[in-house]
Amino acid sequence: MYFRLSRLIKVNIIIMVLSLCLFPLSYVQADDVTSLIQKLNNDDLLIRLNAIKALGDARDARAVEPLVAALGDKNCGCAASNALVKIGNTSVEPLIAALKDENMIARRNAAKALGEIKDPRAVKPLITTLKDEDATVRWQAVKALGEIKDPRAVEPLVSTLKDDNTIVRWHAAKALENIGDPSVKPLIVDILY
Repeated sequence: MYFRLSRLIKVNIIIMVLSLCLFPLSYVQADDVTSLIQKLNNDDLLIRLNAIKALGDARDARAVEPLVAALGDKNCGCAASNALVKIGNTSVEPLIAALKDENMIARRNAAKALGEIKDPRAVKPLITTLKDEDATVRWQAVKALGEIKDPRAVEPLVSTLKDDNTIVRWHAAKALENIGDPSVKPLIVDILY
């Protein structure tokens, strides 16, 4: 009897701990997502940041467009990028569209998110982004291509080894190393080592 009771108590404790750990994933209801999306326009930075984090944790596709719109916010753009990564593949097409945004911060954060999601659909748009006028956007696109590790990026990344910006060139070499194409090893040795 004692053994069964002890075992039952342990099982109940495990269930309680698991439910407490999983609670944050399920606490955001449909009305809450709508409310959180509205908070993205709040003047208070902390309220916006908390709403962005909660939307990422909710992983609700309805949050994708409002989060993509927040990518250009200099204070919240990185947080929006991280939230879109948590949402995942549903974010890819809107993030690809954001690579053409007139706001450099939005383009940079979109490239960052696409690299972390690692979806092959982003390879061609990221290759196009290698010609962006802003060096920060270019190096983030280079880094993203290195994270995706798609062989289609090798030739464009080799061309990027001649970029005017040292950081872009270094990240291009690192991306080529990540992709692992042995034919480019001689090209990147001088840059990385």
